[in-house]
Amino acid sequence: MKEFDRDTQIARLIYHRCMAIMKFTLDLEEYSYKDKGRNDSRYKFFKKQLMQNTYDNIRGLLAELEDMGVVNPTDYPEDVKDGYKDTSSGGSGYLNADRFNAWVKREISAGNR
Repeated sequence: MKEFDRDTQIARLIYHRCMAIMKFTLDLEEYSYKDKGRNDSRYKFFKKQLMQNTYDNIRGLLAELEDMGVVNPTDYPEDVKDGYKDTSSGGSGYLNADRFNAWVKREISAGNR
């Protein structure tokens, strides 16, 4: 599988956006427990549930995109639960499939970016 511009790796984009939303949600929730913040047991429960749900849904979406032929698993081990990585996949564990890369390249060449 050929690598393409990191900015066009669909799994990386999806993963990073979902992680940013999760982080924002956790920060907002932590703020709501002014006295104890992240040490509050209610926050800890919320965080655990939100993180597990987010990771499961990202994995499910990426598996669906793999079934559609849009992405393929990386040749190196990565899991969304491990956080951001300085790789083309960004920690998602997936890279664009060659066919999808070809489509992206055609669209960018046509000025459709």
